[in-house]
Amino acid sequence: MSIKILVVDDASFTRDLIRRTLRKEFPAAILEEAVNGRKAQQLLSKSQFDMVLCDWEMPEMTGVELLQWCREQPEYKKEDIPFLMITSRGDKSHVVEAVKSGVTDYLGKPFSSEQLVNKVMSAAKKHNMQSKLTSQKSRSAAPAGGVASASLDVLMGAGKASRKVEATKFINPDAPVPTVKDVKIPTLVRFEGKQFRCMVIQFSKQDATMLIKSDDVIPQVLGQSVLDLEFGGQVNRLNYYVQSVATTEKKHDSTFLTVGLGLIDQDAEKEVFISKLFDSL
Repeated sequence: MSIKILVVDDASFTRDLIRRTLRKEFPAAILEEAVNGRKAQQLLSKSQFDMVLCDWEMPEMTGVELLQWCREQPEYKKEDIPFLMITSRGDKSHVVEAVKSGVTDYLGKPFSSEQLVNKVMSAAKKHNMQSKLTSQKSRSAAPAGGVASASLDVLMGAGKASRKVEATKFINPDAPVPTVKDVKIPTLVRFEGKQFRCMVIQFSKQDATMLIKSDDVIPQVLGQSVLDLEFGGQVNRLNYYVQSVATTEKKHDSTFLTVGLGLIDQDAEKEVFISKLFDSL
């Protein structure tokens, strides 16, 4: 029997990224999705799941509230069902809250496909589910490029994948995109749990473009990132995905990379924050 996994996240891109990654690595797994905690409750009540992957910050019901509800149900006790929390919130108080509520493990944003697979495999082993997770690999794998890595070949324009990373979408004047402002905002960005300095050079309410040193990191196209932005004395951690990566010079040893980001967050408070920041620029 195949393992049945529920993915809970209000951001459609994150759900899609997780689904593509798990289907590629564990083709026999049965995956279902919920756009929020309330919908997840309904699905968990109607059908038995073997594992839950859930975002922390969601409207209506947070991930930790769903976790607490799960652990109160006889069929979703901690010793029986792994519950993985996906979050960019790593402060001690939230960690303690989740541990007390019965979380199995954490997956920090942003994460790579490899980190996601390792966490799922580790959770499955803790509950003796690895045979269900890896059995019956008969389903066709996800199309190549679904969760792509921006390799050096891609950055240099080699192969078909180069078309995906040559430019950001800001240059199309006919596209129905929000107004973009040219800015110079020095700040911090995180890729796969590692923090780097960067310079945001373009900003809109849905997108951002930044410069980063090429020897710091080569971001993954369609990978996740967390960008720190400040307004009114408040620093907000905003979740983005990598839309494009390109060198700033036509040579392999270009000092800087231009990285285009698309907003993942669909949180009302963050939308207000972004709107105020944008209007102030």
